[in-house]
Amino acid sequence: MAEKKIKNKNGIFAAVGAATGLGNAFRFPALCVSYGAAFVFAYVIALSAVCYPLLVAEFKFGIIKLQGKAAKIWSAILRAAAVNSAVIALYYGVIAAKLSSACLSFAVFGGTDGIGFSPVFCLCGILVTGVVFLILRRAPRSLNFTGKLSVFLSLALFAFLSVNGVLRGGTFSSFDASVLCCGSVWADALGQALLSVSLAAGIMPDFARAQPHMFSPHSAAFKIIAANLIGCLLSTLSTLPYITHFPQTVGITCALAVYQQVISAVFSNSIAARIFGVFTFGALSVVAVHSLCSLARPALMRLSRKFKFASVVFAALSMLLMPLFMLNNFEILSSCDMIACSVCAVIIALSECLFFASQRHIRGVTGFFVRFICPFTCGCLAFFSLCSARFSCFSSFANVCAYICLLLVCVSVFAPRLTLLLKRCKIKNGLKI
Repeated sequence: MAEKKIKNKNGIFAAVGAATGLGNAFRFPALCVSYGAAFVFAYVIALSAVCYPLLVAEFKFGIIKLQGKAAKIWSAILRAAAVNSAVIALYYGVIAAKLSSACLSFAVFGGTDGIGFSPVFCLCGILVTGVVFLILRRAPRSLNFTGKLSVFLSLALFAFLSVNGVLRGGTFSSFDASVLCCGSVWADALGQALLSVSLAAGIMPDFARAQPHMFSPHSAAFKIIAANLIGCLLSTLSTLPYITHFPQTVGITCALAVYQQVISAVFSNSIAARIFGVFTFGALSVVAVHSLCSLARPALMRLSRKFKFASVVFAALSMLLMPLFMLNNFEILSSCDMIACSVCAVIIALSECLFFASQRHIRGVTGFFVRFICPFTCGCLAFFSLCSARFSCFSSFANVCAYICLLLVCVSVFAPRLTLLLKRCKIKNGLKI
C-alpha cells in the first residue's frame, strides 16, 4: 500500500512537471500584456469547462481497455498525438540548449547578449541531447525525478520573484471586461490552456496507464489543473512588475529579453545578478528538458516495441535539426511551433472530444461537459486556428517546414491503415507478401 502511494505521488510530480512547463513562463505573461487581467478570467473558464473534463476523460480512457472499432480509433488518435508531441519535442531541444547557453553566458559574462549559433551553443546542444537520452532510457523513474526537480526549482524561482514584485507594487493591468467580447481572447485562452496542460499530446493517457489501481482521475486532474493555474499566476507576477518593455515576439528570444530585464531590476549588484541569472536560466533549462522528455516519451514508447534504438535515433535527429531551427532568427522554429501547437494539437483535441462524446464511460457533470461543451469549444478553436492569418508573418520556407510537421501527423494516422489495405489487396490478387 505504501509503495503504491509513493508511486502515485511520483507520477503526479511527473505529470505536474509536464503541465507546468515553459508555456506558463513564456507565453502566459505575454497574453496578459495583450489582453490585461481579463485574460486570467478567460483562462480560468477554459481550464474549468474544457481542460478539467478532458483531462479526466484522458485519464479514464488511458486505464480502460477498449475493444473493437473504438480501440482502433483511440489508437489512431494517440498515434497522431504522439507524433505531434515528438515534433514539438524536437525543437524543445533548441529551447533547452538556448536556455543552458544563457545560463553559461550569465556565469561568464553576466548577461545573455550575443547568444547565437556559437561553439558554446553547440556544446550545450550536445550536453542537452545526452541528458535527454539518459532520461528517456531510464524513464519513468528518471521522469519522476526531473518532474520533482522542475516543480521545486520553478516554484522557488517564481515564488521569490512574485513576492518581490508584489512588494514593489506591481500587479496585473486593470480589468477591462469589454475584452471578453472579443473572440480572440477566448481562442487564445483555450489554446494556451490545452497546450499548457499537455492535452491531446498522448502524455496523460500514458501517465494514467503507469499508475496503480487506486489512481483517482478526478483527484489527479484537479491537482494538475490547480498546479498549472498557480504556475501561470506566479510566472505573470514574476515578470510584469519588473519589465518596462515587453517584446512583441513570443518564444525563446522574448524569454531571454524578459528575464534579463527582471534580473537587472531585482539586483543592482552585478555579482548577485550573475548568480541569480545562473539559477534562473538553470531552472528554466531543467523545466525545458523535462517538458522535452515528457513530449517525446509517448512516441518513443510506441517505436521501441518494434525498434529498440528509437531513443538513439531521436537524440541524433534532435541534434541534427538544431541548425535548421536556428535559421532566420528562429523563424522556422516559431512557424513549426505555431503549426504543431495551434493547428495539429487543436485538431487532435477536437478528435478526442468527438471520440469521448461517442462513448459512455464517463457520466455525471463531467460527462455532460465532455459530450456538449468540449466538442463545441474545441471545434470553434480549430476553425479559428485554420482560418487564422498568423502564419503570414513567416517566410515561405519556414511555413513549408512547418507544414511538413502537419504532413507527418497525418501520415502517422493513416499509414497503418494504408499498409493493411495494401496487404489485403496483395492477398486478394494471390501475391506473396
